[in-house]
Amino acid sequence: MRLSSERIAILSKTLADKLIEGKYLEPVIPKDQIIAKMEHIIREELMIEDKINQEVKGLLSAYEREIGRGDIDYNKMFNMIKNKLIKERGLVL
Repeated sequence: MRLSSERIAILSKTLADKLIEGKYLEPVIPKDQIIAKMEHIIREELMIEDKINQEVKGLLSAYEREIGRGDIDYNKMFNMIKNKLIKERGLVL
């Protein structure tokens, strides 16, 4: 996950405040619960990317020799596989 828990909390609070102030969101539950739900959603979304990164690393481990010899560029291959998985799964990261 690229954002710390503190940053996620600040982002969620700021987003909730702006949505409520701009009248884009009319709270039917307490603001603290809205913020907590936003934090949860952001964490879940960030974890999806982490899981894909782990999956790509696992797939690339089969090519350790080629990567070690320089036959395959690890970063280029990593990004290519990651983008393919994202596209296949219909994700937006």
